[in-house]
Amino acid sequence: MSMPENNIQFILDDRIISLDFKDGGAIRPDTNLLGYLRISGHSSVKEGCGEGDCGACTVVIAEAVHGELSYKAINACLVFLPMIHGCQVITTENLSFRQNGKLQLHPVQQALVDHHGSQCGYCTPGIVMSLFALWKNHSRITPALVKERLAGNLCRCTGYQPIIDAIVDQSGKARHDHFNDTSEKITKDLISIQQKSGDIVISTSGLLYLKPASLREALKLRKKYPEATMLSGATDIAVMVNKRKQEISAYLDISSLMDLKFIIKGDKYISLGSCVSIHEMGEGIKDDFPALFDMIGLFGSHQIRNLATPGGNIASASPIGDLIPVLMAYGCELELQNQERKRTMPLEHFIKGYHSTEMEEDELITALILPYPNKNKMIRSYKVSKRKDVDISTVSSAFLLSLDKSDMIQEAKLFFGGMAATTIRAVETEDYLMGKKWTEELAVNASGIIRTEFEPISDARSAAESRKIMAGNLLIRFWEDTEK
Repeated sequence: MSMPENNIQFILDDRIISLDFKDGGAIRPDTNLLGYLRISGHSSVKEGCGEGDCGACTVVIAEAVHGELSYKAINACLVFLPMIHGCQVITTENLSFRQNGKLQLHPVQQALVDHHGSQCGYCTPGIVMSLFALWKNHSRITPALVKERLAGNLCRCTGYQPIIDAIVDQSGKARHDHFNDTSEKITKDLISIQQKSGDIVISTSGLLYLKPASLREALKLRKKYPEATMLSGATDIAVMVNKRKQEISAYLDISSLMDLKFIIKGDKYISLGSCVSIHEMGEGIKDDFPALFDMIGLFGSHQIRNLATPGGNIASASPIGDLIPVLMAYGCELELQNQERKRTMPLEHFIKGYHSTEMEEDELITALILPYPNKNKMIRSYKVSKRKDVDISTVSSAFLLSLDKSDMIQEAKLFFGGMAATTIRAVETEDYLMGKKWTEELAVNASGIIRTEFEPISDARSAAESRKIMAGNLLIRFWEDTEK
């Protein structure tokens, strides 16, 4: 049974909301979750930056996964309403409850009160929701884990220590709350929504929003509407709509396609569905691809990593995309598919220009294929940015060297982001390294070649000359990190 057109369903305030997008209505399919929540009485959800940097709009969504609820913190400003179809939305208004006529705070809220973990209060609801998701997902909580999860929650009052102390104090304590009491019913309701959902087609106010329920239908719609803007995580597209006021007339939303949410480990490679979240990707590859895992740790914030996807990051073909250099260093191949065929292509050959790719207008990126690296290959990734967390890279790099038993270089691949219109290899420097012994002197000499090999631009993040210096210095850093 299919959902009627123009209609989505989700759970808010413990009840199923059926949202009908009518022509001329104030709520459109490209209305973000933040805007909807605020006009629906959830005023604790604050609007700060509108681009996922501040975390003031953090909420938690729960999804029914294998018969159980899975909780994750997200930025409400980066989520269009149809993306929450089949989810439960939780805000700070839902954390407390009344018992015998008295207001009872959630254990996370009470811990913050007890440790004085609040300042001006504007950012506090978002912080509470990030900590709530952490509390639901981890029985053991360390200061390092808290800092990683709060990297996307900006508090200019700088009172993080009592906040950290409050949630660390919850480590090892019982994890029962009133959400446990209703989880069985919520799970059944979400599964019911999923089971009766089909392809959602929303056509209203001159806007077409397509949300297919299967890969087969997605490929059909991709061919029929090649002009439609693709959504897999929307962390980039939502910013264009929120900040740049970009008018988009048609969307093809594949963010919920379970056909593209898989992680399969084979004997020679790991295959990743293009719509797994960056966080899920990191958990799946961390043991076998450490350089990629390190870069994922610098990819936005935890809220962004819960939304963003590797397929979206690659399809944008950004010259400063965090994942692209390191994926190229690992020899990543892409699986591309349309209605008639599948084909594979090395990621290194996929990007042909500034925000331009070899993907045909009826194709989707369906999978990333990562061969397990040989043990004799040294691979590292680096990112230089003005801030460590939640920032765009100024220069990024990924290096691969393969040495023989005498430390002579047999293979060299040096990838850089932020140095040209696309991710680019330092071919001259690679040629210089080949057949030579990997030493500090060689690395220093090679760094000088790198500084002359590229002609980057100057922009708000850095001057061109500074970028050249950074790129060269990163190779020296690589030598230091690989010194035996």
